[in-house]
Amino acid sequence: MLAPLACLWVVGVQSVAQVPSPRPAGWVTDQADVLDAAAEARLDALAEALHRDRGAEVAVVTIDDSPGDPKAFATELFNTWHIGRAGADDGVLVLMVIGKRRLEIETGRGIEAALPAAWLAEMQAVQMVPAFKRKDIGGGLIAGLTAIDARLRGLPGEADVPSTPGEYRGGGTVVAPGGHAAPRDPPGRPAPTLPPPPQSPSSSPEVAPEVAPEASGASDGPLAFAVGLGALGAAGGGVLVARRRRRCPKCRARVIKLDERADDAFLNSGQRAEEVVGSVDYVVRQCMGCRFVRMAARRRWFTPYRPCPGCHARTLLPTTDVMVEATYDHGGQLRIVEACGHCGFRNTYYRDTPQRVRWTSDSSSNDSSWSPSSSDSSWSSSSDSSWSSSSDSSSSSSSSDSGFSGGSSDGGGAGSSW
Repeated sequence: MLAPLACLWVVGVQSVAQVPSPRPAGWVTDQADVLDAAAEARLDALAEALHRDRGAEVAVVTIDDSPGDPKAFATELFNTWHIGRAGADDGVLVLMVIGKRRLEIETGRGIEAALPAAWLAEMQAVQMVPAFKRKDIGGGLIAGLTAIDARLRGLPGEADVPSTPGEYRGGGTVVAPGGHAAPRDPPGRPAPTLPPPPQSPSSSPEVAPEVAPEASGASDGPLAFAVGLGALGAAGGGVLVARRRRRCPKCRARVIKLDERADDAFLNSGQRAEEVVGSVDYVVRQCMGCRFVRMAARRRWFTPYRPCPGCHARTLLPTTDVMVEATYDHGGQLRIVEACGHCGFRNTYYRDTPQRVRWTSDSSSNDSSWSPSSSDSSWSSSSDSSWSSSSDSSSSSSSSDSGFSGGSSDGGGAGSSW
């Protein structure tokens, strides 16, 4: 039965261990009992289709209340369940804390470029919070998952704006890991000192060009246009942005996009390494008049490469080896080796995997059998009848006991109150 939102009688969970995982039956845990059957079925269908087509794992959870900060609870629940594929870290957790009137969307490391905190914060404000204020919890969650699904399917295979790993926005404001507000648009790492572009021998000496990051324009424009202006407005806005980029903001001369060989002159070694492994694509445009240069970094979606703690380039690749295979008698162990293709940084750590579980065909009987006739031809199973397959990927040692596939989060995402 659907619980009324006006009810003030709240029974909260005390730890993440009290929240049951929805896997493998579905993707939704409605512990607060605020979803009707139709809404829960729709959310399950959206998450299942996204998992089937894109591989991403999306969990939707409602609880009455949480101990302490809902954001900290969301991060702990995400990493306890290990939402997302191991290595890809393409998980998303949508958590509703009804007693605190709080929504938290937690993202895995590998999907932050596709679902940056700024986009999630605006999407929540436009698509989800208005429905929650109307006490339509199911409608708001469906609108949010529909928007996430459309973004992952509709945009090209790269991020439209650079995003800081682990960035979180609460109510639209950037929040530092310690919970304190940070500047809304925190600066990234210092821009490298770049050499001047190659010139032909006949050209006269010129002052080294000024390099600036490319303005993101309408970084969250696709959502704003889709909600406010529709397809026609989006098309018109794209033309205006394209025309603006073809002219230098300083001298209004023509700006051209450099090819992959020419733009290498403006990249440092780490950025060139990112292009080699395919984790980031750098687009460099140069003014034909004053030689002003504008550079944009476009992070690829679902790349296995992560930022290296040594050189900060997105060239750290984790590889996983099974050291101890999980069996029905004991758990297993994985060895994860992280190696940077740029600076040579290397880190090795180990992760335990759960013991495999036998699924009994009939717990109420010690001898299940089937016989087509009174003849001797029959099939029967013993009291420990079970189904297992050592080649089944869903029972591999890399999966977690929650039913998810081994992903993790650095605390990225966005949250809103209503």
